[in-house]
Amino acid sequence: MIPKFFTFKSRFVAVLIVLCVFQMGTMPANAGVNSNPLKPIDTTSPRATLQGFLEFTNKAYNEGRGLIITYMDSSALYLTAEEIAHFKQVRHFQTSAERALDLDDLPPAIADETARRVMVQLKEVLDRIELPSIESIPDAQMMAKSEFKYWVIPNTEIRIQRVAKGARAGEYLFSPDTVKRLPAFYASVKNLPYKANASVGWFNFTTYSPAGVALALNNLVPPRWLLAAPNKQPARSTFLDQPTWRWLGIALILTAGFIFVRLCFRLSRYWRSRTDSSEQWVDLLRPLSVVLTAHMAAFMLGEVLRISSGVYVVFTLSLWTLFYLALTWTTWVAGGAIATSVINKEHLLTSSIDSQLIRLVLRLITFIVSIAILVIGADQIGLPAYSVLAGLGVGGLAVALAAQQTIANLIGSLIIMIEKPFSVGDSIKLADAEGVVESVGFRSTRIRTGHNSLVTIPSSQVVDSTVDNMALRDYRKIKFNLGLVYDTPIEKIKDFVEGVKHILESHPDTRKDNLQVFFYQFGAHSLDILVDFFLKVPDRMDELTEQQQIFLDILHLAEIIGVKFALPTQTLHIADLHSLPASLQHPPRYSLNLKNMKQQQIASLTFTPNILSASIALLLSGCATPANVNHTAMAFLFFV
Repeated sequence: MIPKFFTFKSRFVAVLIVLCVFQMGTMPANAGVNSNPLKPIDTTSPRATLQGFLEFTNKAYNEGRGLIITYMDSSALYLTAEEIAHFKQVRHFQTSAERALDLDDLPPAIADETARRVMVQLKEVLDRIELPSIESIPDAQMMAKSEFKYWVIPNTEIRIQRVAKGARAGEYLFSPDTVKRLPAFYASVKNLPYKANASVGWFNFTTYSPAGVALALNNLVPPRWLLAAPNKQPARSTFLDQPTWRWLGIALILTAGFIFVRLCFRLSRYWRSRTDSSEQWVDLLRPLSVVLTAHMAAFMLGEVLRISSGVYVVFTLSLWTLFYLALTWTTWVAGGAIATSVINKEHLLTSSIDSQLIRLVLRLITFIVSIAILVIGADQIGLPAYSVLAGLGVGGLAVALAAQQTIANLIGSLIIMIEKPFSVGDSIKLADAEGVVESVGFRSTRIRTGHNSLVTIPSSQVVDSTVDNMALRDYRKIKFNLGLVYDTPIEKIKDFVEGVKHILESHPDTRKDNLQVFFYQFGAHSLDILVDFFLKVPDRMDELTEQQQIFLDILHLAEIIGVKFALPTQTLHIADLHSLPASLQHPPRYSLNLKNMKQQQIASLTFTPNILSASIALLLSGCATPANVNHTAMAFLFFV
């Protein structure tokens, strides 16, 4: 709370000092304030560090106080450009004082605002306690001879120690433990009286006054009006160490951010329903809205509202976590949008191997970029990068062990996409499948078979199998045998062979230098004519069409010449049934009555193989009956 003994004017002076101390600036410094405005703080020893910290904090307070007195004595409602530029120059004194603090243990996302707050708390503590004489504080020579590389302010736990490693190795800074405990140190001494030349009420006004809001709205609202508002009793009440006006500002910023994100999501859906070509780019609006909202909210809460203590840590770390997650989301969506744009620009089929390869490469790139963003984000919110990388490494190893087959399929798909043994639409043969390739994905290859079924084959199996790409054939091989009956005259065989060869030579799509039509062999039931040739056709349907035409021409040729094609028949010759051994003869009561059959009919009977085998087995079996014997005899007579 604000001490009651401050006068109204002194409060204005102290509050506006905050403007000059706490505002980040980019405008060039005014050389009139200091002969060397870029002079850094000396941290070569505990004495130099403490002296430099007090020097720069006093300069920041005094320079700001002089500027505010000038502003308060004037009749202007707004700060002039020269005054604002002077405030930004005074910022150098504050940042130089912050350099005396070892902030390595703080998350980078909250380091700047935390440094401002603890720097003022440290100044408030030093303004209330007794400090030893400058001569008793170790300098660089004394520390070089000392066994211990640190110094503690007497009767306190405020330590200045030498940094052992990092970018500031060898400097003497207020230790990380001291920085962490400064809020507790300040709480213990804040009711003690100030010493002479102290920065009176500095921390209270930096914590509870709307200094950041006043400077941010300087061109719209006079700073006097905003700085006067917290002096009213309702605005001075606090909750979680935050004044009422700040909670209202937090609610306003978060509500505005939520409304903005919702509008962007709805706008994205609206644009997506109106356009097809830019669908992926429209999807970028959603993650980008979260990125912008999280960044702006974190900036305004920290730099404008200047929320403090635990509320600042919770809100800021949460918003920066959301920012990096949304940035990862944006990267992932952008990768897909770029891939789609490239595919559309090159007029590639969505399911083609080239399209899949473009998607896979961009996915790998976006995955690597996303991991880098997450690692940087984790470091910003206080998670060590090496811990995140180690966790990702262990997690990646566990996933790799658990998903070996999936990774093998992914690598197999990558090999297929790079080597391109086939393309979408090609007719291929694998070990257990044959059909037309429909798609090549990141895990599997899909083939439409001749039965119109869809076969999904893991890419690792495709890579390990022998692939016969029939679509890459210049010619399609056709080979078959034509069987002529054995009683075909030799001249007709020659004429038939020459005629088939002439048909193939006359066809426009056959390969003329490799035609094979020959009387090939004596088959089991035919004289075999070998026909072997190649057709130049683009696909399976054309192959079947041209093959059918050639077959019809061959049938027409056979009809003209008068040759007949042999059927798969067999001839059985039986010399005499009575010449069988006695063990195979039937008993007299079941013997066949063949007296009326001609000897030639008995000696030469022609049957199909199945009926012949069944008849002989029935006649020779010992289980024959008069009825089935008569039926067998009728079967013999029927096929004579």
